[in-house]
Amino acid sequence: MTTADPISRFFADLAAPGHLATFEGHSATLRFDVRDRGQVQHWYIAVSDGDVAVTRQNKMADAIIAVEHAQFEAIVTGRLNAQAALLRGVMTCEGSLAALMMFQRCLPGPPGSTGQVAPISSRQVMAERRPA
Repeated sequence: MTTADPISRFFADLAAPGHLATFEGHSATLRFDVRDRGQVQHWYIAVSDGDVAVTRQNKMADAIIAVEHAQFEAIVTGRLNAQAALLRGVMTCEGSLAALMMFQRCLPGPPGSTGQVAPISSRQVMAERRPA
């Protein structure tokens, strides 16, 4: 895979700073097994209090995620939500779901989104659910 590949570019960008404030206070290891035409590409991510390292190792991790290349490309480009992919069975996670949910914080939102959503109160949610 070249860095022109969205998955390779995503992991290169993730590892580039070496430290992400998003992950401060958290530690976990994740291995993504990305299937493509009968081949499996391994991406191993180690997070230690915000320090992030990405390698291509095939070793045990807190969470082992299996996904097809096309679906993972959609996830890392923001066209598919990782949690929705998990719930639909498009992606599987063996081990720590908490590690995967932590990792989801670094995934992009849908194309065109700013990544920031205004908080909504429970009162507003309930008001929207009640018929007028």
